[in-house]
Amino acid sequence: NTSREADDTRKIEERAREFKAGMDKLTVLFQELDRDGSGELNCAELTRGMQTNPRFYTAMAALDITPEDMHIIFTLLDEDGSGTVTYKEFVEQLHKIKCQDTHTVLVFVRAFIADVRRTVVAHYEMTKNE
Repeated sequence: NTSREADDTRKIEERAREFKAGMDKLTVLFQELDRDGSGELNCAELTRGMQTNPRFYTAMAALDITPEDMHIIFTLLDEDGSGTVTYKEFVEQLHKIKCQDTHTVLVFVRAFIADVRRTVVAHYEMTKNE
């Protein structure tokens, strides 16, 4: 039993080291993409990063994210809807995307589609009544 507990502890410590290393890599990527030094990224900066930064492109490709997906990814990263992504949003949301299983991602996609549908219906109703 003690051996199993030691193994569990070792696995937890290894995951923590991997998590920190991943966060450090994301921090460096964020700084590379933040050309104006504002501490925030907008969708255009992320899209440009996909096109000009091989390390960012590789990181996104590892998550099966293509340049065409960047607008949707930006929407997911921009949790507060501000139009920019802070370091914290960038790191936390990319980490969530990387760690989530397929079912969870499908739940997010369904929620996004439902939100788009509500918006389209609301616009349709508004124009229909004019």
